[in-house]
Amino acid sequence: MVALSNEPAPGVLLTQRSPHLSLHAGEIAFPGGKQDESDESLLHTAVREMEEEVGISTAQFEALGALHQRITRTKIRVTPFIGILPADVTLRINHDELDSAFYVPVDQLCSGDLFSVVNVLDNGVTKRVARFQFGDYDIWGVTAMILADAMNTLLGARLPIDTQPLENA
Repeated sequence: MVALSNEPAPGVLLTQRSPHLSLHAGEIAFPGGKQDESDESLLHTAVREMEEEVGISTAQFEALGALHQRITRTKIRVTPFIGILPADVTLRINHDELDSAFYVPVDQLCSGDLFSVVNVLDNGVTKRVARFQFGDYDIWGVTAMILADAMNTLLGARLPIDTQPLENA
């Protein structure tokens, strides 16, 4: 869930996953998670997971639409949705899943000052990987690509990386 705060200087809500999780432990990610059989749609999954992780309910979130699907390095297909949170929303962190949640100012994301592209060796193949460094938070991989895609596509940023998804995504 790419959740933007509705305030004069909006921020994007991100989380730091708990270090004890079996997958993507300690990494920076958007609120979200796996689809349950009882979920009516992928949007329902994203909102349900956001409520479980940070306590934001459907009534507090205005969904605007979906962004390009992505596939993580661990072969998980991600369908990001973008939407708006009220400025005064209170986060309730589920510490079984997360260490923390924080906002990154949109103007800092769009400026490019936090952004870089790094080369990563993955199974003998060098890949260009998007990265944002926000204070002590290292935002990289699919999370950074979704952020760059949102900033470039929706807000006119010119972050220097091809954010178009792969054909098989």
